[in-house]
Amino acid sequence: MTIDADKKQTLTVSTIRNVNVVNIMQSILRDRTKTRSELAKENHISVMTVKHIVDDLIAGGILVEKVCGGSDVGRKPKALEINEKFGNIVCINLTSVDEISFLIYDIYEAPEAEQTLEFDQKCTYRENLLRAVGLIKEKLAALHTVTVGIAVFVPSAYYENVDLVNYDLIADFKDLHIKQLFAEAFGIGNILVLHDVVPAAWSEYESMDSESDSQFYFYCGHGVGGFFIHRGTAVMGQELMAGEVGKMLLLTDSAGKKYTTFEDMISVSVLNQKLREAGIDKKFKEVIRTYEEQGEEAKRVVDEALDVIVRVLYNLLWVYNPGTLVVDSCYSDYSRLIMTRFQEFVESLENEAIPIHVEVRQALYDEYHMMRGCFHMVRDAWVDEIYN
Repeated sequence: MTIDADKKQTLTVSTIRNVNVVNIMQSILRDRTKTRSELAKENHISVMTVKHIVDDLIAGGILVEKVCGGSDVGRKPKALEINEKFGNIVCINLTSVDEISFLIYDIYEAPEAEQTLEFDQKCTYRENLLRAVGLIKEKLAALHTVTVGIAVFVPSAYYENVDLVNYDLIADFKDLHIKQLFAEAFGIGNILVLHDVVPAAWSEYESMDSESDSQFYFYCGHGVGGFFIHRGTAVMGQELMAGEVGKMLLLTDSAGKKYTTFEDMISVSVLNQKLREAGIDKKFKEVIRTYEEQGEEAKRVVDEALDVIVRVLYNLLWVYNPGTLVVDSCYSDYSRLIMTRFQEFVESLENEAIPIHVEVRQALYDEYHMMRGCFHMVRDAWVDEIYN
């Protein structure tokens, strides 16, 4: 099949225009306002090209142009801004079996509202989810701006062709069409359902300040998972399940069963339960915040989990052999403890015949960085929608 010369030229011009539209929008989103001449200089395109694109974006109600303040002498320049009706982006965390949290940003990444909704145990998962949707809609109504996108992050692989999430971690995801549910509730099409570790791992990889070209990202929160990136390529696996280290089977001392999953030994939810069983009236996040001051029994619960994590991470290094190992959690105190304990373990083996060489570090961002990663993916998708 061949494409004639005119068709080739049309496709080329169209592609270049799309790139220019995206670059112009991203420039304005970064700095909030830009003049036409600034856009031309920053994006290495002519003022006339900027004029054609900007005029279309103004006519479409995306951009507005306002006179800049300053000197009264001479002609005042005009600055371009995103129309103030846009808006907001909602990031929703569905990774816990106990709660749903959300954060609403404006389009410049400034947080506008956030909340965590604990589950009503008398209600089904869908009912709790719809309660959260109702609460989000109330928050959005008070902002009086247009929602341009929604990111929903889930604790396992999402299969877009059938709009279903792998339900091994949250059984109530079975037959729950999440994207459809949110599209109907909010009336917009720009909805991304994302495996939670993916945006977090990419954020960490892109921020690496080292010569390493590979990274294994390990996350231990309410769920447990990992993600391997090698030379800018993500290793996803046949069913998008590569890195699901939380599902590995380990021997257990329990009389009831011989094996249990890695996740069922170290996750935040499990450790909260173990603290209760040990008669400790504290949440796990409180215990690790003041770990050194805790009693012997509380430390025992934490130390058992840390010992398991250290052994598994060591084995993972032999499988993936990454240049960098990033340790993350919903609680920075937990990831710091994991990182410290693992570094001590690796140092204790430095005289082995084949020592492990890896840079181990805690995640650079706080517990909201997954939401920020999702925010940028959704905002980029909105910009793509504009030129389409």
